[in-house]
Amino acid sequence: MEDKSKLTSEESLEIITSMIQITKGSVKNMSFHFLLWGWVVAIGNLGHYYLMEYTTYDYPFAIWLITVPTWFVSFIYGYKQSTRARVRTYSSELLMWTWLAFSFSIAIFIFSGKFGELISPSILLFAGTATFLTGLIIRFKPLIYGGSSFWIFATIGFIVSPAHSLLLSAVAVFIGYLIPGYLLKKS
Repeated sequence: MEDKSKLTSEESLEIITSMIQITKGSVKNMSFHFLLWGWVVAIGNLGHYYLMEYTTYDYPFAIWLITVPTWFVSFIYGYKQSTRARVRTYSSELLMWTWLAFSFSIAIFIFSGKFGELISPSILLFAGTATFLTGLIIRFKPLIYGGSSFWIFATIGFIVSPAHSLLLSAVAVFIGYLIPGYLLKKS
């Protein structure tokens, strides 16, 4: 019997090329989540600000209910993408667990009810960590910079009024999610 444990250089190059193409495809698909959440969170922040500052509506935070269907859309899209993937890479698994940890942390934080007026900058801290790690894992500098910008905006958000922290969060999401998301989609 022949020993097939050794690959020719052509076979090795073909495997490497195939893995690079699979990784590129899965990374490009990530743009969906950054764009979806970027727009939803920007609308939530701006809507919350508007309702709080320019109306007499008693529950301006109710606009955040738009995130409930967004969680379902995001989960279903991610699930479908993972079932379509022919190969599961270590980095794709790491990304999934990073964002799952982010989601659990946010859920615990929100349902604790202990956040008060510091919710926007606090969430930016969580989002900054997950976004920064995603940028490092996929080696995409716009996400690394985007995650870092979340930390800067969070720091400022702890200093300014709650209303202004909503505006800061909208700008942060534009820089941290939307710009990298569109760049990722284009790449």
